[in-house]
Amino acid sequence: MMKIHTFKLVFLSLILSSGIYAQSTSATLIKKVEGFSHPESVVFNEDKNEYYVSNMADRVEGDGFISRVSAEGEIIELKWIDGLKDPKGLLIVEDKVYVTNNTELIEISIEDSKITKRIEVEGAKSLNDITVDAVGNIFISDSGKSAIYLMPGDSANMMVPKNKKGEIIEYLNSTRLEYVNGLYAQKDHLYAAAWGENTDGNFLKVDMDTREIEKISKEGIGNLDGVQPVGDDAFYISDWATGKIYLAKKDGELKEVLTSEKSSGDIFFDAKKNQLVLPMNFQNAVWWYQLQ
Repeated sequence: MMKIHTFKLVFLSLILSSGIYAQSTSATLIKKVEGFSHPESVVFNEDKNEYYVSNMADRVEGDGFISRVSAEGEIIELKWIDGLKDPKGLLIVEDKVYVTNNTELIEISIEDSKITKRIEVEGAKSLNDITVDAVGNIFISDSGKSAIYLMPGDSANMMVPKNKKGEIIEYLNSTRLEYVNGLYAQKDHLYAAAWGENTDGNFLKVDMDTREIEKISKEGIGNLDGVQPVGDDAFYISDWATGKIYLAKKDGELKEVLTSEKSSGDIFFDAKKNQLVLPMNFQNAVWWYQLQ
């Protein structure tokens, strides 16, 4: 899931590619914060110095919500935005938070702390993660449909009809996406953590222009959920089924970093602190790990 502001994308990309942050393969659990309700995703707002956490709750209409959490891990406001249904992916773009909410995309004004827009996604079954590329194109995974949707940015350079600019359209629909879950845009590719069918989801790469799908992993890994970049040639990916977090290289090399517990969701990598933040769905908690 994308975790940064659009205008900071290039800067962060330069930092990561410079090798300042090590690609760690071990970690220590340093904090557990409880009190959530089936948390799924975590995002950090650098301007406000606080996290947002999506809570799926019991997946009943209106019981889902977004929490505000301090940089130190204290819950500031448990139900900052409520009245949602099965919220999952989170994305910060400038002064807005975008949330995938079952079959719709929700836009939240951070300053006003309120929902400013709801966009129903035609044909969607179960929207999940959300990411943005360098020119403002927003991509959304649909795990229930094995598809990816696109909301073209103003500078969209892909084959998007002019009358579809600003709308959410189906970008790619294929069983080869293996019920795509986590999604991250980097340069000319989308990197996807696939859920799979029988804990056999793979780490995938999608060419943004040709839409060609390629397997990065050499064999099925698990029920993959979150994906976060570290450096220019690797990612941290989470396996929901086992709680394992892996360092996955673009050449297919895979190393286990840590094992939490079953239901680790859409993870967040804090490059400045060299920490991984894990929303733990079954545990109703968020766990912090210090990478070493």
